[in-house]
Amino acid sequence: MKLLKDEELRVERETLLPADPDEVWEALTDPDRLSEWLAPEVELEPYEGGEVAVRDGEDERTGTVETVIERERLTFTWARPGDEPSRVDLIVEAIPAGTRLVVVETAGPRGLAAPGPLAAAGWAPRLLRLGRSVALVAA
Repeated sequence: MKLLKDEELRVERETLLPADPDEVWEALTDPDRLSEWLAPEVELEPYEGGEVAVRDGEDERTGTVETVIERERLTFTWARPGDEPSRVDLIVEAIPAGTRLVVVETAGPRGLAAPGPLAAAGWAPRLLRLGRSVALVAA
């Protein structure tokens, strides 16, 4: 996690996925596929201005899709009730072995509920589940 200007926090994670960008894009934008790796209950309208709702037990976040560039970038904001929103960029890049996915979450100091390494750790298990999900489909 990095502290940026004006106390903005940034978490960046990267993973290499053994699937082509089309498959990864589907895993990032299809609500059924999102529930395989992001959270048990996910609603996503994959167009600019679309709504995002993510529920994992007691944890619930809602937000809005900001940017959709097919097979390249999905950006949305999300927040828990009463928290500042954070912005999540999912950046898809084709590589010879499949796809590189970079996740960047940026927020004000109260936008990432668990400060420090704990906020960054939230993406690690999600990206592992995503890797398993696309590997099963690619196999």
